[in-house]
Amino acid sequence: MGLLDRVLDIVTVGLDKIIDDKAVNHRRVIEQGLEIKGNWQTGEIFLMGNPLTPEVLEKTGSEYETFSWGDTSEKSRVTALAILLWFLDENEAYDYLDAFLRDFVARLPRQDFEQNFGYEFWRNDILSKRGKKLTSDKYHQADLHGGYYMGDDDADERGDDGED
Repeated sequence: MGLLDRVLDIVTVGLDKIIDDKAVNHRRVIEQGLEIKGNWQTGEIFLMGNPLTPEVLEKTGSEYETFSWGDTSEKSRVTALAILLWFLDENEAYDYLDAFLRDFVARLPRQDFEQNFGYEFWRNDILSKRGKKLTSDKYHQADLHGGYYMGDDDADERGDDGED
């Protein structure tokens, strides 16, 4: 990495602190995919290396103090909503909630995990099924990682195509 790249990184980090966090988070998810890590024992979730705080749970009106995943329970639904609210406005988060729960959160292993989810590719897939305008996936996360669910190479072998 050259000197100019380092300077740009420092400037970008500084600007990120000034700009709305949700907008910054959204930009990072579009550019890099949704990097997510979960600790099953503690019920903690980390997005892009940052802990998803319990304050997000309060915004959902949830009584839960930790996160859960790997099924379609109410607690996993709250986890899906909390993740979406980390980088989307409330209306858009609720718009994608059921599909995100089904396609990603419910498919996570009920144990510690570290995944990268090609959110933009997945969103384009959802929008195309709804007949809406697509946004670009200039980073082609799905092509690089074999699909928008970037952690389950066995999904096709099991017949898990995300369809009900």
